[in-house]
Amino acid sequence: MLYDTYLNQSQIPPRYREEIQLRPEPEDLEAYETLDQIRQNIFLWVKQGQNLLLCSPYVGNGKTTWATKLLKAYLHEVEQFYFEEAPALFINVTCFLNEKRLAISDPTRLSKVNELERQILNAKVVVFDDLGVKDLSAYDANNLYYWIDYRTVSQKSCIFTSNLLPAQLFTLLDPRLYDRVVNYSQVVVFNGGSQRSPVVSSSIK
Repeated sequence: MLYDTYLNQSQIPPRYREEIQLRPEPEDLEAYETLDQIRQNIFLWVKQGQNLLLCSPYVGNGKTTWATKLLKAYLHEVEQFYFEEAPALFINVTCFLNEKRLAISDPTRLSKVNELERQILNAKVVVFDDLGVKDLSAYDANNLYYWIDYRTVSQKSCIFTSNLLPAQLFTLLDPRLYDRVVNYSQVVVFNGGSQRSPVVSSSIK
């Protein structure tokens, strides 16, 4: 199945490849309904090059889970087609920026980093996970801006997750990068607590 091939190429972490059930807190019901609507129309949403920012001041309440649910929904929609490379890609921002810095002095990392960077520019939809975990160096900020700006002007979809609200991102990000991440995105805020418990039941699958 093309779905399995694309799932392996997508770099989605193994724990998110299986379906994770979520229990929405009352204050997050509207957010869940919004995201479920996007999921049901994901093919058109990506085709239109729309962007999404999933953010919350709290950890563990489903931001990355929802981002990967949307990626997997898109892969199901496009599995009857054939793309030469992954149509959807998951990137942990901090990890990949660190790999890119290390590749400067480590040629063994360079080919993988270059290939992932090419996929970041070309994939139909990319998740940029955990944006704003730490302050960005000028080098990191320039790279991130280049990837996101390229995707924005090319009308390729981005899904951002962050534990910072837009007002906090404003103080952390370069104004140009903030503009691409926040002003070009539909912002969905989660206000509920952590979903990370041993037993979680839900009708949201």
